[in-house]
Amino acid sequence: MNSNLPHAAGVIRAVLESVRPEQATVVAHALDSARLLVDPERSFGAVLHRTPDGGWARDLRPVTDLERQALAWDASCERARCVARAIERHLAGHAGPYGIRVDGDRVRVVLRVDDAAEWDRWRAYFGITAAGERIRPHTVTAEGERGGVRVSVVARGRAQAPPATARAAVRPFRLGGITYDLALPQCDAHGDVWYFQGFRTRDGMPLMSLDGRPERCSLANVAAHLGPLAPVRQVQPVRPVTPVPVPVAAPVLVPTSEPEPEPEPEPVPAQLPAPESALSPALSPTPLPTPLPTPLPTPLPAPDGGAADDPQPGPPDPPPAPAPGPAGPSR
Repeated sequence: MNSNLPHAAGVIRAVLESVRPEQATVVAHALDSARLLVDPERSFGAVLHRTPDGGWARDLRPVTDLERQALAWDASCERARCVARAIERHLAGHAGPYGIRVDGDRVRVVLRVDDAAEWDRWRAYFGITAAGERIRPHTVTAEGERGGVRVSVVARGRAQAPPATARAAVRPFRLGGITYDLALPQCDAHGDVWYFQGFRTRDGMPLMSLDGRPERCSLANVAAHLGPLAPVRQVQPVRPVTPVPVPVAAPVLVPTSEPEPEPEPEPVPAQLPAPESALSPALSPTPLPTPLPTPLPTPLPAPDGGAADDPQPGPPDPPPAPAPGPAGPSR
């Protein structure tokens, strides 16, 4: 606080004797706020700035390229937020559902378009020059510019009502001008089947489950993001037909050509050729020499008193072997 405030209040009170001390203090604060009073304790120091080398300088250092890019990015993001707020105010009177999201320096908008004339108005508002079809049916994406900010637009058409049938809905539920029969499964645009198993939100919105899974999603979200929905009717099973057996005729064999006769075996000769004739002259057997007869020894002269023709006495003959008798008892 300025130390001259009490002195200024005393001067004012002395000049104006009829003024109370509180009023004098208020007048002194008003003079100080208007910078009409000088604070004797105020220091008039210089403002120093940090330099890149770690020192201090009185003058501002130049901005680097990285800092310049960061400042430009912050400015573009702030400009995108301002454009998003302006678009949101413009879409406040739009009948269909919509969504706005700021993505960095651009704005993404999702809205519903019912006819071609409305789409032409949105193209002029967002400055759209080209649009492309997406994989999801009844959806168009486009790029535009609004207030110097890029705007990505996703336009979705209204889901078509399912074809009317003579059968009345068992559990009807009307949503967005379309009556859904919750007793029948609902098939979305991708071919997935959704079932209603009796669960609802607090406001009465039916909760659907995909192929009987425990996860549930509201019917409004399923119709908005995966529509149009079509009821799946129960198909009557076809009774199988028993095939009638057909008699099959016996195959008829037709000869294509006469069989070829088997070759006759060669006759075996009655008499084999002689081995001499089969051998070559070089392999003919060599005749063996005939052995000469050996001369008999000349008989010696007989001794005196004996004839020459008497044979010489030889060793006596062995006695004959006894005849075998009856076998005795064994011991």
